[in-house]
Amino acid sequence: MAEQSVALISAASALAGVTLTGAFTLLKGRQERLDKQLDRDEQRHIMHREARREAYVAFLTAYHEVERKFEEAGRVIPPPHDDDPIASELPATEASIMVLKEAGATVALEGPPEMRTAADQVISACWALLRELVQVSGDNVGQSQRLWIYDAPDRDEAQAEVDRAVLNFQEAARGVLGGNAPGLR
Repeated sequence: MAEQSVALISAASALAGVTLTGAFTLLKGRQERLDKQLDRDEQRHIMHREARREAYVAFLTAYHEVERKFEEAGRVIPPPHDDDPIASELPATEASIMVLKEAGATVALEGPPEMRTAADQVISACWALLRELVQVSGDNVGQSQRLWIYDAPDRDEAQAEVDRAVLNFQEAARGVLGGNAPGLR
């Protein structure tokens, strides 16, 4: 009877050992799967954040080209006569705003919605400033001073609106990308 008890205890111990080993293996497998899923999610988040960052940088780069074109356009002297063509700097500025609009489409694609709104504000403000420069040029046909020299409150307000819109875009981008997190400057 003692031998049967020993055999029974040995079998129960072996069964308990196998059960515990299987349970630990199962738990370890689940934990590894969860860790892998978390790693994949984190990598996806990093890739998405980087795609957003690249879109925002491309937009700001396009804006800086628009800004450069505005500076060139501001140095233009209005044409001598009404029927003379406008200076080539104004259509070049328009073309650079179209490139900015394309970059804005990428921002809209990458999101979030507040970034699309911020990009649209920059683009709209740039169009308004270009309209004001064309107006100043038309109002001063035959004059000999550069466009930025003329007293033009609407042009100045349009420029201020562009500046505000760009700062708003930069602040929104910083917030979306986590640049406003505590400890980051």
